[in-house]
Amino acid sequence: MFGCATAVLHKVAPSRGKAVVREVLGEHVPEVWVSDRFAAQNGHGESRQLCLAHLLRDAQYAIDAGDTVFAPPLKDLLLRAVDIARRREELQDSTLYQYRCRLDRELDDLVTRPSDSHAGEKLRGQIRRVRCELFVCITNRGVPATNNASERYLRPAVIFRKITQGFNAEWGAAFYAGVRSVVDTGRLYGLSPLAAIRRVLAGQSVILPAAA
Repeated sequence: MFGCATAVLHKVAPSRGKAVVREVLGEHVPEVWVSDRFAAQNGHGESRQLCLAHLLRDAQYAIDAGDTVFAPPLKDLLLRAVDIARRREELQDSTLYQYRCRLDRELDDLVTRPSDSHAGEKLRGQIRRVRCELFVCITNRGVPATNNASERYLRPAVIFRKITQGFNAEWGAAFYAGVRSVVDTGRLYGLSPLAAIRRVLAGQSVILPAAA
């Protein structure tokens, strides 16, 4: 599933590999790609914002595994970043820049501290490799802190697949992906599923003008 502020595109494929993403994007390179740390999600945008919700789960896992040095302060840092991202509309650009610098400094200091558990040390190594991809959302107002919206759009397709055990024909998968793309994109513009489908059948776009 691929989504942005103006459209949602579903793609049903037998693989989650990088080739599927490249097939959909073609020559297009997003300015910022928002995703989790799954390897196939790397390298598609000019820069990447890692999903902070996924990282919070990783930090909690390390805490539950006994880490007391690295994961707890990382979790606090990520929660602060999420809170700042939620309040961006009420903050000045200069304030966001200061917050970003502070978060970066604290993260730089944090990743130098050896952890006291295997899980914490593993997480520390992972964060060191992606540390520049954690706080893009702080100073770029158009970038979400998480990919939760994409996860929500994806959930009905996952449930459908589990109930039906998948598709018996490629045309069925393509049809389902098309319908989900139309319905979910329509919702971005206040259209009901029926209204969105009717517009497409009438040869009209579900992406409405900004003034509408």
